[in-house]
Amino acid sequence: MIGILTLTVVTQRATSLNYGENIGNVSILKKLSLGDSSQLTYVSDKALKYDIKRKGKEEKGWRLLDERIKEYIESSKKSSKKGKKLDVDEFSKSLIKEYHEFDLFGGLLTNLKGDDGKKVDLSYGDSVKRTAPVKTTYAFSVSKFQGDMDFLNNIDAFNRYIKHIEQKEVQAIAQSEQHTTHYYYTIAVDLDRIGILETENNTVEVIEPEERAKRVKDLLDIIRTFSRQIRGRYENLSPIFVIGGVYKIKNPFFMGCIDAKEIENGKLLLDLNRLLDCKSLIPEEEKENTLCGVLSGFFENEEDIREKLNCKSVGEAFEELKTKVDKVYGLS
Repeated sequence: MIGILTLTVVTQRATSLNYGENIGNVSILKKLSLGDSSQLTYVSDKALKYDIKRKGKEEKGWRLLDERIKEYIESSKKSSKKGKKLDVDEFSKSLIKEYHEFDLFGGLLTNLKGDDGKKVDLSYGDSVKRTAPVKTTYAFSVSKFQGDMDFLNNIDAFNRYIKHIEQKEVQAIAQSEQHTTHYYYTIAVDLDRIGILETENNTVEVIEPEERAKRVKDLLDIIRTFSRQIRGRYENLSPIFVIGGVYKIKNPFFMGCIDAKEIENGKLLLDLNRLLDCKSLIPEEEKENTLCGVLSGFFENEEDIREKLNCKSVGEAFEELKTKVDKVYGLS
């Protein structure tokens, strides 16, 4: 039992991060209603993971699942010791080793077909699946949605070429909901499951400890400089506050513990009592494993945050977490 790495993050202020379906010409932000009928905007876990994987591919050389999986299907079929059936365990091993996405975020592959177009028989079960070792919550807005709208068109492009293509004399006006706010979310990593194949009877280490640690540290680097691409713009989601650590007990202790509000000067006021109460639930022998990082200038009660939570800088917190990851995998 190695345990869990979990971080709860408050991000930089960002604008309109996740839209749902359009209603006519109006783009609607994804929102949740609270008990008092007010609304928060949110970024879905799938949207967060999309940009984590995008940055992983662009910056860390991660391999994402693609059409080349068929090569592994055929290779596993040929080397299978179970007749013409695909050895599910050997196939899963190859995916964990070669594809960072499958190792970290899991997947479900059904209705597999070979080069001949016929359905592939499996050595057991009806699918190849992996439960995600890396899990994220939704990212919820700190402030409430107030119904702001943006009226827009692209009159420059319309005048130059769109009206000639569409043969329209008038440019249509679109509308989109807008919300600028800080967001908070929690990420949790089952450290003992990274690079590991789990079967019904045992577990098999597929990749070496050095590579297991590297994949987790790469993930931490991505969270540290996280951003989202949406509608032709970048939005900075790097942390201004983080709290969490590496624990033997698998619990995202600070999930749901962020209570902050934006005050008149634009800074955030963070409820420390709530965070301290959440910290008190951590078993005594695990409390010292908690790390906290804060970025200067964003919180009205920054001095209290640093003192009562023993906060470092955000950068120092991430570097210490990476050291702890090396230790977990026996590299230091």
